[in-house]
Formats: sequence, C-alpha cells, structure tokens
Amino acid sequence: MVKTRSIVLLVAVGAIAVALLCCVPDSALARAGGGGGKGGGSWLSVLLWPVILIYSAILARKVRKKNQESQALLEKLASHDAAWQIDAIKARIEEAFFKIQHAWMERNQDLAKAYMSERLYRKHKTQTDQMIRDNRKNVLENINLETARIVEVADFTDDSKDHIWVYLEGTMIDYTVNAQTNEHISGDMVRDERFKELWKFIKDAQGCWVLDEIDQSAEISDLGGMRSFSEELPGSE
Repeated sequence: MVKTRSIVLLVAVGAIAVALLCCVPDSALARAGGGGGKGGGSWLSVLLWPVILIYSAILARKVRKKNQESQALLEKLASHDAAWQIDAIKARIEEAFFKIQHAWMERNQDLAKAYMSERLYRKHKTQTDQMIRDNRKNVLENINLETARIVEVADFTDDSKDHIWVYLEGTMIDYTVNAQTNEHISGDMVRDERFKELWKFIKDAQGCWVLDEIDQSAEISDLGGMRSFSEELPGSE
C-alpha cells in the first residue's frame, strides 16, 4: 500500500512538473497542432529533471504495455480485415506525420489534406491562415520521429467509428520567424526539442486512415483510460 501511494504521488508530482514546463509563455503557434516552440531549458527544468526522468520512465512502460495489447488485437483483426494490417498502418502513420508537419511549415494544409479528417483540416487551415495574416512562419528542422506505437485499437461493427490512438515521440528544431523579414520570434533555432504526442486516426469515406486529433500532452493519465477492443471479435474486450 505504501509503495502504491509513493508511485501515485510520484506520478502526480511528475505531471505537475511537466505541466509547469509546458506553461512557459510562447508568442506563436508552433509544430503541427500548435504546440512546441518553448525554446531552451531553464532553472525550472534543471530543478525538476530527476522527477521528469522518473515520470518519463513510467510513461514509457505504460506505452509499451498498451502497445503490446494493441498489437495482439491488430494481429487478430488483420486476419479478417486488410484495413487492420499492422505494417500498412504503421507506414500510413509515418507518412502522415511528415506530410502534416510539412503542410504546417508551408502554411498550406492542402499539401496534407489526404491525411487529415475534414474537421482537423479546417482547424489547421484556420490556424495557419492566421499565421499568414500575422506574417509568421513556423520553421521545423531536423525532424526525427523516433517512436510511433499504437496504444489503442477500437474496432466497431460500424466501420465509420473505428479508430486508433498512436503515441509519437521524437525530436525537432522548432522556432517561429517573421515571414517577411525572417526575424526570429520564438523557439530555439539551434537545439532540438523533444516532443511526446498522442495522435488519433479514424477512417475516411474511402476507408483510409486519416488523422483526426492531436493531443500534445501525452500523459500517463491519458494512456490509463485507453483500451483496445473489438465488437466483431468475441472475447477481445
């Protein structure tokens, strides 16, 4: 009981630490979805570093567990429906990630429209159109997607409700400049920034996997509520 309470307390402290770091003011949208661009480290990040490391280790373990559960269900589903083929889904996720980052940086969402739901396309277009009006451009360099793990699979009898959640982790240089003068506005132009995100994919009218939501918190509490299941395969709950 004491050990369990200690873990819960540590997770809570870690979540607060991450939240505090994410509250560093930023003057512009950055990275596809509007996160990032916080710049370099600070005294706060140094002070909380040991807690953040432990919290990250717990998060990584939770991701592995959810991924194993999802992979097991995907193998069963793929034997009945080609839309659930693991390799094809992973390739689609990676391709979507880079296309969407490119469209964000170019402030042209049509470049990645085939990889987004209509809802997310409109949201991103509104954001990048505002950046154009403000003469701001988000520059993304050295984009490195290290991890893309499926952490939830939801297979419904109604295929239009099918979805998957994917945990993404990696690094990139992420900063914002004035589009006309190229003057630096925010973000670190030299050092890589680490990102941890959850991306939700759904099926479009043609049955292709498209991105519908980006959660840039990627916290343990988010993963805790995820479960993989199928209404079509008995015993998969």
